[in-house]
Amino acid sequence: MPTKELPLHQSTVTDLFTIIYVYVDDYLKAAARSGLFTLPDEPNQKASYAELMTIALVGELLHQPSAQQWFAQVRATYTFLFPSLPDRSRYLRIQLNLERIYADLALRLPHFDDDTVYVIDSKPLVYCVGARHKRPRSMTTATSGRGGHGGYGRTGFFYGFKLHAVIDDHGMLVRFAIVPGREGDPPVARALLKPQEAALVLGDRGYQGCGVYAQPKKNLKKPRHWWGAMRWVRKTIETVFSRLDRSFHLMLPQLNSERSIRAHVCRKIAAHNLGLYFGGY
Repeated sequence: MPTKELPLHQSTVTDLFTIIYVYVDDYLKAAARSGLFTLPDEPNQKASYAELMTIALVGELLHQPSAQQWFAQVRATYTFLFPSLPDRSRYLRIQLNLERIYADLALRLPHFDDDTVYVIDSKPLVYCVGARHKRPRSMTTATSGRGGHGGYGRTGFFYGFKLHAVIDDHGMLVRFAIVPGREGDPPVARALLKPQEAALVLGDRGYQGCGVYAQPKKNLKKPRHWWGAMRWVRKTIETVFSRLDRSFHLMLPQLNSERSIRAHVCRKIAAHNLGLYFGGY
């Protein structure tokens, strides 16, 4: 689990670039050798994929709100580390194409085991709120949904997607899915978790009937036991969601496709898990 190397406690940003690059480069080489994926090898390619992923992940770890401005800053300040970088538009297109690799990188860090209690919950990824959610949209894969704790807008409805996540006791995401906003919690939980894994997971009242140890509803004839400690453990996932929002700027900027939203979320989760893996929080 977490190592003693603290990426956010490195003495310089150069050291942070180095430690993240070594990890990412080793991961990409191992994944390529195993046949998991094959990265394009183009002639006269500017910067390796390990370098471009490192730039993006370090930007996330340093909580840079704009990928474009961060790339411009790296290009101007860290030429001695990255002497040959592509133009900004190509960099952004490559980040879009790395969606599945970021997701795999994130989920290779944590693992399910029988000695850990896990927590599951969902979080709206809001594209728009209020009366605007009823207007026709070109992003047909998004749907209207009901907001979580506190809701969104006066009615609590939003238009967009939901992030369903399972976290471990370190706050790492061990499973996650991005689904349309109206998808219910139990079907997604069944898809994310094997039957033997579901018994190790705590959920709120919305996860009744899917194998998760869910908080009982008040009208159940035979409610299961729910201790106060379980309530506090379950709330840890809200802390993780809050960290993703405040530190990693998870809330959607002006993204115009489901693909760009998935790439955005997968990169944020990879940086979050990587920071925890190196003991950065």
